[in-house]
Amino acid sequence: MKRLISIAIAILAVCLGLAVWSEGLQKSQGDTGENTLNLFNWGDYIDPALISKFEKQTGYHVNQETFDSNEAMFTKIQQGGTSYDLTVPSDYMIEKMKKANLLLPLDKSKLRGMQNMDPRLIDKDFDRNNKYSIPYFCGTLGIIYNDKFVKASEVQHWDQLWNPKFKDSIMLIDSARDVFAPALISMGKSVNETNPQTLALAKAKLDQLSPNVKAVVADEIKMYMAENEAKIAVDWSGEASEMLANN
Repeated sequence: MKRLISIAIAILAVCLGLAVWSEGLQKSQGDTGENTLNLFNWGDYIDPALISKFEKQTGYHVNQETFDSNEAMFTKIQQGGTSYDLTVPSDYMIEKMKKANLLLPLDKSKLRGMQNMDPRLIDKDFDRNNKYSIPYFCGTLGIIYNDKFVKASEVQHWDQLWNPKFKDSIMLIDSARDVFAPALISMGKSVNETNPQTLALAKAKLDQLSPNVKAVVADEIKMYMAENEAKIAVDWSGEASEMLANN
């Protein structure tokens, strides 16, 4: 990647437990061998070499499938047809999966190292006492920009995304919650807002952003930014770090 990508300071730091291990409740068809671990995960979340090391150390085979959004993951698990032992949803999705009866409680007698976890990431509102989940890692949502086309001063605040100058220039992450976040924050509201009227106003503000949006995608953001196909992206800090490392 050419050295053209910089990252603006993220002002959204609310997604503690961005990715959380959860135990699935699916009981339909799938690879159900006793020595097989069926994992439903985001792409690029685990180094294949680490999976191979785990398999050699434990004798278990890891059967991994991937998804590109929380909503896609939820829909597939809810529909059934595939058996998963573990999945990696974001924090808010854990609560939704609990309400849909898609999770089983963790057997903590078989887990080690819980005492070493960052206390800021455990016992959160979406899963008190970590009954169904444990944190995998956390991150923030931020603005990534190509400094060949955009100045740092032009993307210091979320409401600057609505600048007409950025017509057909912005990539949004394929996550309903994270797409709403810039609109809510720019309105001075919480990203956890539940008031229907406020959410309707946020949607209206997102509609106003439409002329500036080039596409709503997932992992493809890295490719678009690397190939100068987009000037700006709203994405997670982990993805931004990878872009900068490859810059």
